[in-house]
Amino acid sequence: MEKKTEKLLKKIHIKDYTNALEKVLEKKKFPTDTKNLLLSMFYKIENSYKDYQKTKVEVYEKWDFLDKLLYIIEEKCNQIIVAKSHSEEAKILEKEKKDFIINKEEGKILLIGNEVVLLNCILLIEQNDVCVTEEEILLQKSITYLLNTGLIMNETEVIRDFNGWSWDISINSKENIKINLIFQSILYLLGYDFINNWIENNSQLADYLMLTYEKMKENFGEEKAKKVTTLFLKIIIEIIIQLDKEQRKEWKKVKEKINNEYEKINNKKLYLDEITQNKKDITKKIKEIDKIINNKITLQQEYEKRNENLPNKEKIFSTRQLVNKLEIERQELINKIKLYNNLIDPNGFVSMKEKINEQYQFLNDINFKEAEDNKKIIDLCLTFLSCFQINILKTTTKQKIIEYIYKLRYYGFLTFDEEGIILKNIPELKEKFKETIQLILKKSESLGVINEVTEDEDVNYEIISKIFESKMIDLNNMIIETKIEDKKLFALYYDGNILETKYEIYSNKTVKLKKKTKLFI
Repeated sequence: MEKKTEKLLKKIHIKDYTNALEKVLEKKKFPTDTKNLLLSMFYKIENSYKDYQKTKVEVYEKWDFLDKLLYIIEEKCNQIIVAKSHSEEAKILEKEKKDFIINKEEGKILLIGNEVVLLNCILLIEQNDVCVTEEEILLQKSITYLLNTGLIMNETEVIRDFNGWSWDISINSKENIKINLIFQSILYLLGYDFINNWIENNSQLADYLMLTYEKMKENFGEEKAKKVTTLFLKIIIEIIIQLDKEQRKEWKKVKEKINNEYEKINNKKLYLDEITQNKKDITKKIKEIDKIINNKITLQQEYEKRNENLPNKEKIFSTRQLVNKLEIERQELINKIKLYNNLIDPNGFVSMKEKINEQYQFLNDINFKEAEDNKKIIDLCLTFLSCFQINILKTTTKQKIIEYIYKLRYYGFLTFDEEGIILKNIPELKEKFKETIQLILKKSESLGVINEVTEDEDVNYEIISKIFESKMIDLNNMIIETKIEDKKLFALYYDGNILETKYEIYSNKTVKLKKKTKLFI
């Protein structure tokens, strides 16, 4: 309730962001061309944000986004230099084959004169590593790269793909196509607030992977929650090991370790023999500690022996302190014996075997080869559409089903590969998209959201489903007109009075058609 009230108050008190930016720039010693580029960037954002929000639905509120940019410019940007043609700065960028260079520590940005690049740089300078739990530390680089890169692509989209009157998705770099697909999928499944909180979290106690699983489980069931979470992790690991050699080495080590444990635990005799031997070794160490603690001479000898090899700042100050350290070591060894006892127990053994087998299957399904594998991406998209169908079925309001229409349309237009093929045209996804469109149109009909063009179900679907081919910003303006030309049936789609597109509708039936129909009731 507080959040809704805050949004209402912000709408009542409309801030002049151009004026706010000018006040920030008065304090900065930026060159005139930098200030002009910043003002131009803000103008384009304000001009395009309504269309961006309408088309995508799941976005920052405009005022929150602009406030964020103002904060970064004021607090984090100490120098922004726009490279002029043939200048020394331009030569530096040309030599590096880059559109920009950032020094985060000093708050310096050097870039070409482009609003999208400038927005990208401002967002980049604010980025930090995403916080993960201690157990998930190896995943930190993967999660950070995916969420930070995905968020920047998501937020630069407002002026990259929207210009105030049209919408055109354009992803330039090959690796970012995958990242964008994954990010948009989890964004629509988890919501903007959840993703943003995940990125901004600075506590190792908050386990956002577990929270992701729990949220997915609550909304879509255990099976789909596990599948989405597992696919998400596999794909982001594959992305990072292709980009970072050190990460590749680390994950290979983990894989080798789990493979060894898998072989051991699936040879029960060998596994139990090793545990028995480990218990014997630990028991021996406990006896040695007891012997040291209970004998003043051996305690003094141990004290001198340990201090001999320790630097001054780490030296043990007294035999009493040594006793405390030895008791802690003893307790850790006892805890290890308890763990081994649990693993020898039939239930403990079965539980550990299941855990190792699961880790083995997970790691051995990761592609360590150079060649790209799109199977997991397709699988994630299929699972996304299955989850999306659950959302559609749960919907009880007109507003929510209209939002889902926009979201499904947007998702279908996402670029799948460097050839520019869009998601809904991928052969493996076509049937699932068709199924989802049929479901959302049926739900829209039951909620009284969309007008019928004809009472014939098949022909009506053929005509109405074309809205998912449209890049009209506001579908509320869509009017559908039917015409017979040369004995062929055509559907014409208008944005108000302007014809956007025209399709031939193939049908063997003679059906009664409405000549002009507004899409939404």
